[in-house]
Formats: sequence, structure tokens, C-alpha cells
Amino acid sequence: MTTASKTNYSVIWKYKVKYDSTDQFEFEYGPNGTWNKLFSQSKNYKGSFLHKSEDDSQTYILIDTWVSKQAYEDFINENQKVYNEISAGFEILYLTEKKVGSFNLVS
Repeated sequence: MTTASKTNYSVIWKYKVKYDSTDQFEFEYGPNGTWNKLFSQSKNYKGSFLHKSEDDSQTYILIDTWVSKQAYEDFINENQKVYNEISAGFEILYLTEKKVGSFNLVS
């Protein structure tokens, strides 16, 4: 199995983070944060990658990677209550959250 076939689905989010919340946001949405801990319960989760804009220090892109769209949707559906609770709790960290879209890796 090639790398491409192992990680072929990504959900991309864009955030505008509050000035006084960048450290906490970077932790919670980074590799040791709450989202990673939740998603890591699935063998189909391949990691999240948090990127900070060079042009605007409050703007971030988050790329969540999964084996497939179905694996992602199944995990979210099975964990909807916890997912919603975490999401609601972290709304205080940012001004805006936008789902950029869902993407399949071109191989």
C-alpha cells in the first residue's frame, strides 16, 4: 500500500484566532491537543497539520487527514456528542472558523 492510499482524504479549516488566545489555540489544535487526542482514537486518522499565516499572525489553516471520507464521517457520527462539546468549548479561542472544504489526494 502506498502512502497516497493511506492518507487520501483531508478536511481543511481556516481560523481567525483572538490575539490573546494564540498559545492556547496552537496547543489545543496542535499535535498534543484535545482534537488530536480525540481523533487518535481512530486507526483511520492520519494526523492534523496546523499552519500559521506568514502575512497575518492570527490566521491559521488546519488540515485533518483521514484514510477516507467514510472513515471520517463514521468517526464524527459515532463521536458527535463529544465532538460538539469540544467544538463549543473552544469557540472562545477564535473570531471565525470556516470549513474551506474536503479534499481527496490526487495520486
